[in-house]
Amino acid sequence: MPTNAESFVIKPSGIPASGSGVFATHCIKAGDYLAFKPKNTTIGIVRSENDIPRKFLSLCIARDDGKYLCPADFENIETVWYLNHSSCPNAEQRSDGYYALSDIPRGEEILIDYNIFNEPEDKKEDFYRSR
Repeated sequence: MPTNAESFVIKPSGIPASGSGVFATHCIKAGDYLAFKPKNTTIGIVRSENDIPRKFLSLCIARDDGKYLCPADFENIETVWYLNHSSCPNAEQRSDGYYALSDIPRGEEILIDYNIFNEPEDKKEDFYRSR
């Protein structure tokens, strides 16, 4: 079954200190495109740190140039921004969007490896910092 906006629900994550996460509303097969957004569309906008409200800075992805990739609208954050980290992810980001790495049963949280974002080490949160 192809995914669409109704394939996902945001609810509390079972991962400690993670807040909310994205869960599958039906079974998703390995290799399926995860349609959080249409293929090849951007997931946010680039901002300087001074343009980001402090309470939202942890939602943004640090870049090497000192700027951050952030949700386009902090009052209406898209589903993809609620994906949580795992060192054993069941989904991955590719050049045109996100895909299931393995079968994802209905009700399972969809997880990615945050290290794909290549944030500078000093900007990474401890739970996914390289050692």
